[in-house]
Amino acid sequence: MQMYTDPKGEAYRQVIDLAIRNSEFFILGEKYHEDLEPGPYAHVLEALEPYLDKRIVIESHHLTQDVMALRNIYRSHAFYAAGTYYFFRCCEESGAVLKQMANRLADWVYPRLPEDLCFLKADGEDYLYSVVHEEMYGMEVTAEEAIALMDRITGLFLKVDAHRDLDRLLDDAIKHQTDKLSISGHRLTELPQRIRELSELRELQIFEQDLCRLPEGLFELSKLERLCIMTAELENIPASIGKLSNLRQLTIGCGSSDRPVPGWKPKPKEAISLNRIPPEIGELEKLEHLSIRYTSIHELPLELEKLKQMRTLIISNCMIKQKPAFLRRMKLQHLTVSPNFY
Repeated sequence: MQMYTDPKGEAYRQVIDLAIRNSEFFILGEKYHEDLEPGPYAHVLEALEPYLDKRIVIESHHLTQDVMALRNIYRSHAFYAAGTYYFFRCCEESGAVLKQMANRLADWVYPRLPEDLCFLKADGEDYLYSVVHEEMYGMEVTAEEAIALMDRITGLFLKVDAHRDLDRLLDDAIKHQTDKLSISGHRLTELPQRIRELSELRELQIFEQDLCRLPEGLFELSKLERLCIMTAELENIPASIGKLSNLRQLTIGCGSSDRPVPGWKPKPKEAISLNRIPPEIGELEKLEHLSIRYTSIHELPLELEKLKQMRTLIISNCMIKQKPAFLRRMKLQHLTVSPNFY
């Protein structure tokens, strides 16, 4: 059962207590990072030394062979790279160290800490897993157990079938104040205004073929850093986009379908309603990445030049025939402005 995001604070501590009670070992990895110094976390391994059961080394030149051998024994997400893997016994004392050293699962990553905290049950299967670089977290529990756990632990937000109902998804997202959410497959034409209640949201992905307009409530999410919208056609980018002062990455793709059927085709790009980028885009001082694809946009606003943090600009499959001169003054690492597919 995957998590939308990893629990943090009090939720993290409750999840650690839960995993300690339901697991035999937990694993931490000291992965081999070429050309990098060892992480400054020797004190963590020293604090856990009394609970060390064993260590397993995966050599880089035997990587595939060793990983496959371990996965035949342990059905765990822990093993995927060369390095040293430490198995620690689960007990109240070792759990206390985990709670002292971190505030969320995402903290278990090089260089600050050993990587990818995973808990193994007696049968060698994961109870709780994390692969931090992939932002992948989860628990091996049933749907009924997941719902009961979410009722009990505020901040533990698991992906369950009940979230096919948008109201239930938003109810749980608001209750757990998630910082990451994906909305897809709900046949939406508009987002509910209650999206504004997700005040802790930092990443939002929307893939809804019929979505055509964005509510004002979306632009009240002041902590939002990454916003991705995929749809068949978007009417416009509202001027309120300028309110998202912490936005670092904005991706918009038209001509997309979340439920393609035989014969489905997007509108010709010249028929797509989205034909301009509002000048308020220039108010997004932290924006680093802007990607807009398959639209009838025919010119770029001069206000883009205000974006001093911008490193990637992709405006592709649009109606722009020539790059404006001001783009040459921007310190971009990657630039694509093209009427063709990128």
